[in-house]
Amino acid sequence: MKFKLLKDLHTNDGIDTVVAYPQDTIISPNTEGIYEFTFMDKIKHYTKEELLKKTDMFIPIKDDIILDISEVEIDKDNEVKRYRIQLDVKTSLTKLKEIERFLKDNIPDYL
Repeated sequence: MKFKLLKDLHTNDGIDTVVAYPQDTIISPNTEGIYEFTFMDKIKHYTKEELLKKTDMFIPIKDDIILDISEVEIDKDNEVKRYRIQLDVKTSLTKLKEIERFLKDNIPDYL
């Protein structure tokens, strides 16, 4: 688990107080799960439980979010694009108008 600093973490260099870790720094554990803080020539070690108790200084960051980005394959049979349908028929003008009316009424249901 990672932690984020809520405010600057200061140390004293013998003369002045200096910022050792600025606000919003992300703190990660080492391979043993211990959090190390280096202040000048001193190293302090903390456990996850110790940092969880310091709610005024640290906020835990959840690691369980995994972002997986991949291209989605489009099935060619279901791809939507413009097509032209042409129909050649041998009929009367009256029947043609009837066919046109039928197509206008029923085709939108399929598109």
